Amino acid sequence: MISEKPIEPIRATRRDRRTRERRAAAFRQADESYQKYRPDYPAEIADAVAELAQQEGGTVIDCGAGTGKFTDMLLARGCEVIAVEPAEAMARQLAARLPHVCVVDARGEATGLADGCASVMTYAQSWHWVDEIAASAEAHRLLAPGGHLVLIWNQFDTEVAWVHRLTRIMRSGDVHLTRGYRDLAPYFGVPRRLTSSFTQDLLPRDVMALARTRSSYLAASEAVRGRMQDNLRWYLNEHLGYGEDDLVSLPYTCVAWVYERLTP
Repeated sequence: MISEKPIEPIRATRRDRRTRERRAAAFRQADESYQKYRPDYPAEIADAVAELAQQEGGTVIDCGAGTGKFTDMLLARGCEVIAVEPAEAMARQLAARLPHVCVVDARGEATGLADGCASVMTYAQSWHWVDEIAASAEAHRLLAPGGHLVLIWNQFDTEVAWVHRLTRIMRSGDVHLTRGYRDLAPYFGVPRRLTSSFTQDLLPRDVMALARTRSSYLAASEAVRGRMQDNLRWYLNEHLGYGEDDLVSLPYTCVAWVYERLTP
């Protein structure tokens, strides 16, 4: 894991609510493919979050927990976790996999949880679905003094040319989320940046299944879905030359931005 200085600040904005909520609502259709094909998070990132929680002796709120991929890693490291997930299909899978976890049906902007109830709040692959200004205010309210907000993304390594083109075909949006940190003043200061690189080995048909877990696919019409899958099949099989039993090694960079809560 590499700790680096932030690249540049990006002002928090109130993104178009209608567009954001429409895309996020697509995950109401999420099936077991998300849990099966989305990559796990690097152990180093989970270790860093668990260490923060243990130092501060409190609870972790995993917001936008999805099917519980990161929640499960925190539990394995001895953390007490509250999962927040508004998409019923994903929350149902989380509850089935991790029946002892408290799952709250709420959005990050208004969780309904008590003031100062957590020492760490995480958003693993989910911060881009919230109104940053409202969600950072809510995180500040939920965190005890000295608490931390951690924003985490597994991103394809788009510095690799063929991977960059793959993300364009998949409409995955992996080009920009690793560059620069979100400016969440006045609630949080300048974050630390943690990174960890890894690869995910999938068969071509599994890469196509991975693409079907993206909101861009779930929210699209049947015609658009069909074109995307056809283009992806051509790219993997004909352009890149992968056979159906060949493994495709997908390079990722996981980026975690660690923010400390400002007082008061």
